Amino acid sequence: MSVRVRYKISAVVSSTSAEEKDLGNQTWEVVTDTQGEGGSWKTTVLPGETNVRLNLGNLAIARLLIVRTTAKDPTQNPTPILVRKESTSGETVVVQPVGDAKEGHLLLATDSVTAIYVSNPDSGVPMDLAVIACGD
Repeated sequence: MSVRVRYKISAVVSSTSAEEKDLGNQTWEVVTDTQGEGGSWKTTVLPGETNVRLNLGNLAIARLLIVRTTAKDPTQNPTPILVRKESTSGETVVVQPVGDAKEGHLLLATDSVTAIYVSNPDSGVPMDLAVIACGD
């Protein structure tokens, strides 16, 4: 069985809050029916938790991975989340909101993610992570 995957990325950069879109205006949309499985899961990562393996369902290989990070309590400022691919000693990518935004995002379109590990610093707040993944 295959699953249909559709995702859209839109980014606008303006020189003023009137949003003239004068510095950048891009939109991309991808549709594919070639992935075997996929789904979405939610995980809460508490302050001080280290190398929590994110649920990727029964995917052996994720080819699309999207992670959205938000504070469990929306009145708190989100904590940067440390992400490692494949192993707990892999390269660290920091996912955090841009400026004063309340959510951070990570999108990987790749060929072979088998595991994702996340950490929330001791000084952080409880963070909710929404994970979307598809592959085989």
